[in-house]
Amino acid sequence: MSEQLRHIIPIFSTMREAAHTHYRKSGLIHVPAPQIVGITGACENVDTLFRVGSRVGAQLFFCQTGQLNLEQALQYNPGVYTIMVSGRDEEIEDDRHLRQFNLAEEEFDWSFVGAEGETYNEERMYQALLEHIETTVKSIATTTVDRHATLLADRFDRDVSGLANSLTLPFHRISYEEAISLLNKNGFPQLSWGADLKSEHEAKVVELLAGGEMPRPVFIMRYPKEIKFFNMKVSESDDRVAMSADLVFPRAGEGVGSAVREHNATKLEQRLLGSEMYRLHLERGGKLEDFRWYLDLVASGETKPHAGYGIGLERVAQYILDRSDIRECSIFNLMAMQTKDWVVRQPVPMMA
Repeated sequence: MSEQLRHIIPIFSTMREAAHTHYRKSGLIHVPAPQIVGITGACENVDTLFRVGSRVGAQLFFCQTGQLNLEQALQYNPGVYTIMVSGRDEEIEDDRHLRQFNLAEEEFDWSFVGAEGETYNEERMYQALLEHIETTVKSIATTTVDRHATLLADRFDRDVSGLANSLTLPFHRISYEEAISLLNKNGFPQLSWGADLKSEHEAKVVELLAGGEMPRPVFIMRYPKEIKFFNMKVSESDDRVAMSADLVFPRAGEGVGSAVREHNATKLEQRLLGSEMYRLHLERGGKLEDFRWYLDLVASGETKPHAGYGIGLERVAQYILDRSDIRECSIFNLMAMQTKDWVVRQPVPMMA
């Protein structure tokens, strides 16, 4: 364990440095994301929120994503990013789930894509989103492979030259609908439209698209709107789907969630009110006003149409190291195993 931690620390140092360097070169400005927030800034999954006790009196949570705060920052800068720690109150940590992980997030608006005065085009925005994700992941991974080639080969038995070569090739792209059809023909005949793809489904898609070569990351695009976050824009050309994309890594699984954001305030509120997340929020005593600041921000027009994503850096590390267990790629998990901070200790009985 201590040897694994010794090797993971410099790898993560390089990954975070590479992310910062890439974002700055891309013209983005760093915005620190608040770690303790209300429900709107915290939630991707209301079932895994860490509640924070305080003297404030308001309901506060440990942040899961800086996305909405980055969108808030778009009032003042057309492209922003953050690298933060995301907290998830998972029942257990296992080979796919961590309670803490590093998250790199970007939001950028239409001015990064279209010329001044040009009419907004959601499809061009979507293609720019995929390009931003791919160039960011490749920049992080390539820098890490270049800097730690010997460590990757000797300690992790990684095919460094093969990985480096694969990073020069385009990531695969497939729509959700095409993925369902492909899976139906390859061992999953019961899958149908609307199913939320599981890790085994994603792994099979990566395998099939690799075609016997070294597997590359795969974008699965345009998921059904019902299974995606409420502010993901519904496509104007196909109202069944959100303008979303998940990037699935070989061995690691889904490591990037992304979408063009809904900038029509009326549609945004309708999507929120109809979402499963909002239903669960109401069951837990929440209310619509908890989201009011975000709804009002979009309604104000202070932000241009925009898009964004979040990259789980431990997933990228899994891909680079070719490890199936994410715990091996987590500084936080490896440190917790040493400290045993997360172990419930029984009180020592007092001597009579």
